[in-house]
Amino acid sequence: MKQSEHHIKKLYYISPRDMRKNRADAVHIMYSCAAFSNNGVDVELVAPSIKRKDYKVSKDDIFSLYDVPKNFTITELRTKIKEVKNKSSTISLVVKKLLFTVVFILNNLKSLRNKNVLIYSKCYISTIPYIVLRTLKLIRCKLVFETPFLKQNSYHKFIVKRVDMIVVMTDFVKDFAVKNFGIEKERIVKSPIRFQTDYLESKVENKIEIRNELNWEVNSRYIVYAGKAGEKLNRIKIFAEASNVFEDVKFVIVGATPGLMKEYDSHNYNNLLLYPFQTYSDYLKFVNAADVLVATYEDTHYNRYTLSPGKGGAYLQSCNPVVFTDLPCLRERFPESMVSFVKPNDSKSLSEKIEHILNNYDHYTERAQKGREYVMRNTFTDASKFILNALNEQLF
Repeated sequence: MKQSEHHIKKLYYISPRDMRKNRADAVHIMYSCAAFSNNGVDVELVAPSIKRKDYKVSKDDIFSLYDVPKNFTITELRTKIKEVKNKSSTISLVVKKLLFTVVFILNNLKSLRNKNVLIYSKCYISTIPYIVLRTLKLIRCKLVFETPFLKQNSYHKFIVKRVDMIVVMTDFVKDFAVKNFGIEKERIVKSPIRFQTDYLESKVENKIEIRNELNWEVNSRYIVYAGKAGEKLNRIKIFAEASNVFEDVKFVIVGATPGLMKEYDSHNYNNLLLYPFQTYSDYLKFVNAADVLVATYEDTHYNRYTLSPGKGGAYLQSCNPVVFTDLPCLRERFPESMVSFVKPNDSKSLSEKIEHILNNYDHYTERAQKGREYVMRNTFTDASKFILNALNEQLF
């Protein structure tokens, strides 16, 4: 797309997540904000605040938590509630998001009345006040909504029909918006694939040094799953079952919740190692120290067509062989020339693929090198440049 002059005076990025715990969504959001700023836009990230017992990061440490440059500002809404999973907590978060979003808008009315100001939102709940107040002509800013998925319901339809443009990641979601919600193709931007490789050095990490740091055996083989790892997840059950096939191979889960730790305490998996949630920099140590990296997912409608795995970039940049579940959206993103696929919900398929990789390791590390080259040339900064050009072309 032809490079166009940016007409965006300021971009407010509206986040559904707080930034003090680096989950996949938060990593994506921080890299997006830094990338928009890299392309010459004044960016302010607006996020909710969450109280938690075991994972506390000061606001000053948020940027270092994600290893991104401090080239944008962060504003936290005063939605401080406890991070607990129950109905009352969810209701409280919804109410507070709505309330404090309105407060934020009223405090920034002068800026939001400018047609060259852009609201770039990933939060369904917080987008509603912007839509309502713009309908009432209290604000005049442009509204852009980024989403990895859409459902056939009035809530999603209400939002995407009333924003100026939407940004999607897959052809499936783009086609869904056109066919089910009647969104014009010109109002949809399909983002290029993007990975968190903007600030990585070109050199490959020294695996032996990292293993020594992690107290791993230098000559053992390690199969690593690093990602969402809560109790009762079928993907964890499949990974654990696959570990039983091997006697001299270590299977590692990174990101295990306390509930998962407790769940697997009583199971007889002799070569299964569990590690708790890690900061992003420590997370990368486990990824780079592995022999094979596994990213398996349940075969659900969401995962089949709209999954956008944040771990893909970290996995592929490591030069280690990568195994994904065979799902359409992953096939769309990752060529088979650089990654391997296994049947969903099938521990036998997973163990057989791992065994084949270990027995033909040189061949698969050559493929993995292609994967590293692929992610190194598809950065968030490049994708954000494409998105900004599309927005400038359509909105200004």
